[in-house]
Amino acid sequence: MPDLPSRYRNTPGIRGLNATALVPDFPFNYGRFLSAAKANRQPLATIDPSNFGRQIWIVGAGATGLVAAYELMRMGFHPVVIEASDRIGGRFFSFRRGSPGSQTIAELGGMRFPVAGKASYHYFDKVGMLANSTEFPNPGTAAAVSTVVDFRGQQDYYEFQSSRFPVPEKFTRIEDKFFAFLNSSPMYFDKVVNATLEGQIDQGYIKQVWNSMLTQYGWDNLSFYNALSNEARWGFDDIQLFGQVGFGTGGWNTDYPNSFLEVLRVMYTSLDVDQRLMYDGVDAMPKRLWSSPPESLGDTIAYWPPGTTVESLTRRALAERNLPGPLGLELNSIQRNPNGAFTITTRTTDGSRQIIPDIPAIIYTPHVRILDKFRSTSTNIEYQWTTGLFDSQTWEAIMYTHYMQSTKIFLATKNAFWRQRDAGTGKEKMSVTLSDRLPRGTYLVDYSGSRGADRGAGIFLSYTWNDDSLKFLGGRADIIEETEERGNLCKRVLETIYPNVDFGGEAALTNANVSISWEAQRLFLGGFKNNLPGHYRYQKRLFSQFMDGVDASGRGGDRFVLAGDDISWVAGWCEGAIHTAINAVNKMAVAFGGGALAGNPGPINEWNQLRPIDLP
Repeated sequence: MPDLPSRYRNTPGIRGLNATALVPDFPFNYGRFLSAAKANRQPLATIDPSNFGRQIWIVGAGATGLVAAYELMRMGFHPVVIEASDRIGGRFFSFRRGSPGSQTIAELGGMRFPVAGKASYHYFDKVGMLANSTEFPNPGTAAAVSTVVDFRGQQDYYEFQSSRFPVPEKFTRIEDKFFAFLNSSPMYFDKVVNATLEGQIDQGYIKQVWNSMLTQYGWDNLSFYNALSNEARWGFDDIQLFGQVGFGTGGWNTDYPNSFLEVLRVMYTSLDVDQRLMYDGVDAMPKRLWSSPPESLGDTIAYWPPGTTVESLTRRALAERNLPGPLGLELNSIQRNPNGAFTITTRTTDGSRQIIPDIPAIIYTPHVRILDKFRSTSTNIEYQWTTGLFDSQTWEAIMYTHYMQSTKIFLATKNAFWRQRDAGTGKEKMSVTLSDRLPRGTYLVDYSGSRGADRGAGIFLSYTWNDDSLKFLGGRADIIEETEERGNLCKRVLETIYPNVDFGGEAALTNANVSISWEAQRLFLGGFKNNLPGHYRYQKRLFSQFMDGVDASGRGGDRFVLAGDDISWVAGWCEGAIHTAINAVNKMAVAFGGGALAGNPGPINEWNQLRPIDLP
């Protein structure tokens, strides 16, 4: 088997090791915390019985919001979920194309899930999705079989487990060079990854290495590009080649302007490798948490009778206030009341507005910069309400949150035709493709191995980020369901790489195309957050907000809590989103007179030991 030009020859999974995503800024073991609660058939925390049935409103019905709502319900709270869009899932968006029995899922948001993400896998397992999953076909993996790199007018083909197509030396050379850099001082990459492995977890060592980079080396100010250019001393051609090929999920040059710490976080936590595709569609997770009674998922529940769901509690609460919903109910402003409760204003899809008083607590999960938009678009009194939510430092952190744009263009196909061999060359008819032209990353997905109803196939003609995503913006917004426009732009390039593929014939399905640009979605501000150099202090403020007001004994605190993947240290990953959901759940427990169960300390209990370091 040849070495592959990808990080996959070095992954914990390939080596038979079990890594856990311990984020170096706050390496709390969320996976262990959830596993311990599951083993003891306990909720994540307790609350004072006097607070049973107390409402907590959750803004946003994505993965963060539904994990938080489900766990709050199990503890005896009354979660109320409101969602501005017309669907459950947020950026878990499984869009189906094709005919029943041969449907393909176009994952327009999150689509690949690393096994190191123990918190997210806890919930995928809980709702029964792991049994119907497979390895994600990233470049250079067994699942992809073959990969083509289209760079500077040349195509290089390589194939997994085949001596007929040896990997070009230029790819293995650049990978070895990158990992030599990562294993030098002050990063010690392999040692840090080893400290995340089951049986040898060492949170102290992880923090020691990480804090040194922040304080002694000042690497908060270092971009990814400058790390390669100034620290690794790479030349221009090597930087360009590495940006195109990358390792793990594909090319990395769209990340070059971002903080180098963002790259290191993802690699230290093994979130960029050993990933799986969920055949049921990723939005099955929040949808099942929304509609499933805990007893049907093997869980216990306090206070509420059997059959209770997040959906039933939400609909009951909204009906009592004569509100429609929960979908299509958009939050517009928030006011802190003198009694510690909140008043919000909402708008429905028909434009009508409501004032909703006396909300005991709120967990806010959408893109955080939407809060800043409230201050610019609301009435004068609503501006004053919302501005009063936070101090000036928190507002500054919100205002400068930096989002990556993201575009996906998907084409449903009749079948996985790319597995056919070209009679002349013996190569696969089409491969997972990394290109320096418009499509950039082209992925091939095959659902024929699914146990579910969706067993079709399809091509992500393009999955691009940042400036490459903006190239697809034009006069249209939201979802595009047409064969022309974006899809044809990508197919013209791919036809020059694969002249023997008839994309029109192979993909002759009705309504085969769908595409999305997350920066064009009205309720979103991009695909996911990615910090720029110098943003550590902002991220620390946002992540730490759940600790606001908690006293020295670990009690009390602010009952408005920020959560979501952009509040986490590893934005763009479900794992980070769920970390913040657990933080918010823990916070609501202590704010209402409860706390961790014996033998299973939560993030608030371990905050002082593991907290992110302060920078002057």
